[in-house]
Amino acid sequence: YPDGARARREEGVVLVAFTLDRAGRVLGARLARPGGPPELEAEALALPQRASPLPPPPAELAGETLTITVPVRFSLR
Repeated sequence: YPDGARARREEGVVLVAFTLDRAGRVLGARLARPGGPPELEAEALALPQRASPLPPPPAELAGETLTITVPVRFSLR
């Protein structure tokens, strides 16, 4: 949780789309649904890169890359 957002008691859900290669490396991320507090959006965009590499996608999924969209929930409760 970003310190500034926590101090301002900001909460929200940011929808992030990120693309993986066949090895599970994150190639990029973008906001799939912008509109949250800017600091939370920036943190949500950085999250996939910090988690990289992820487990490789299953072999039965076709293509050289896979794009996944996930909600990132920031809650102080």
